[in-house]
Amino acid sequence: MGYGTNGDKPTVILLHGLGLNSTAWGSLLDYMSASYHIYTYDLPGHGGEPEAGGLLSWESLSARFAEWADSIGISQAHLIGHGLGANLAVKLAIRYPEKIQTLGLISTPGFFPPESIQRGFESRGKLLRNADRSELVEYMLQSLTVNPRHPDIRNTIYTSFHQVSALSYMQLMDLYRVHDILEDLRQIQQPTMMLCGERDPVYTPALSAITSSYVNNCRFLVVPNASNLTFLDQPEWTSYWLREHIDAIHNMPIAFRPEPSASSLNSMNSLHKIIYWGQRSLLHEHVLQVQVLQSFHISVNGQEIAAGWNKRYAKKLILYLILYPNPTRQQLYDDLWPESELPKAQNYLRVCLNHLKSLLEQHSTGFEFLRIDRENITLQGKIVCDLLDLMHDVRQAMEEKDEIAKETHIIHILDKLPRHLLTGYVDDWILGIRDRLEEQLSVLTLWLSKRRQWIAGNIPIEQEGEAAVISSHPPLLLEKELA
Repeated sequence: MGYGTNGDKPTVILLHGLGLNSTAWGSLLDYMSASYHIYTYDLPGHGGEPEAGGLLSWESLSARFAEWADSIGISQAHLIGHGLGANLAVKLAIRYPEKIQTLGLISTPGFFPPESIQRGFESRGKLLRNADRSELVEYMLQSLTVNPRHPDIRNTIYTSFHQVSALSYMQLMDLYRVHDILEDLRQIQQPTMMLCGERDPVYTPALSAITSSYVNNCRFLVVPNASNLTFLDQPEWTSYWLREHIDAIHNMPIAFRPEPSASSLNSMNSLHKIIYWGQRSLLHEHVLQVQVLQSFHISVNGQEIAAGWNKRYAKKLILYLILYPNPTRQQLYDDLWPESELPKAQNYLRVCLNHLKSLLEQHSTGFEFLRIDRENITLQGKIVCDLLDLMHDVRQAMEEKDEIAKETHIIHILDKLPRHLLTGYVDDWILGIRDRLEEQLSVLTLWLSKRRQWIAGNIPIEQEGEAAVISSHPPLLLEKELA
């Protein structure tokens, strides 16, 4: 959508952040539309835009934007982006340098550890699945603005997050896993203004200052008394600095940063090297991923090991080591070969460990996933297992005291639960875990069923106390059988 006047006025395009839409720019438009011809652009699945209809990528987002800009005759523009919109603006500046004149980047996500991205992905995914996203809005408000009770700000965020497509949101958020923002920032040639909120709890001024240091021609400013949405908390200050940045290019170009001294340049390069190699070590963490619920798959550092698991107790042994970390050899003898004499059990374990070790070493790049000493056997590295995730989710749901959060946890568990749980395993050590899980799931689903009956008015009020102790969907195992 376009605002302001045509003629000789510079063209400015506003790119909103994840979960928001073009309406978030309303306050900023009040201060800028008289000076520029402004367009707002909505990401797929945001505002009134449909979903992309396929898997989103940075390349597809860039191509979609370029097609839109060409369709309305924009040949050159100044880009202002917030959050993920800022990341997209950087991609566009690199891909179409002749079309992008300057960048204004607000609350730009820099490098985040993979585990932080994963936690955010899981927590927001659970909240997005609710038809009423009020809990998600309350969660987001605390980090987005210093005025969470301001009616206009609150309504803007509430409406945006209720309109956004859950699929598009999660696909876009997932792009951070494959986004090397620091390397992208190094490639920017356009004059850049980077703003952050003084009270942003996520992209703090300290982190944002380091992020800005990767851009060759960048001016970095902190907006006082503002959080992540500086243009909602402080639209006047935000617009003032952005206008100054754009006007300097058209009227009297200035050097945004003085020529650094040799010592300061060396210090900054050293800092960048530390961050770069620290980032690489995190991104290339040794990961063993094991899937046992839907079907059996194992990958090492992202590469699947397809063959060899039906030999020499390999599947059973690795599952035991995941569920019972750091067991003694005697525990393994007792649980895996309970009927065998000790010398035979010792020989079986030795052969099986050698086979398992050879399987894991196929893609381990020299790292030892299997650590064997005289007494204990241990799996090392980052272990990711869908069964462990399920056990964690169930335990969290059992312990949750807040009824709305408990219901959300249970629905999340139901969504990804397999039709049959751990079939094909007959050993006591795994059957015990399956029985315990089934018992907990029955308790949770009964709680969910009782809660929904009570909400619907089908349980007398005197039974409220009982309903609060049990759970809210038709009992899980029964529901899976009826599906």
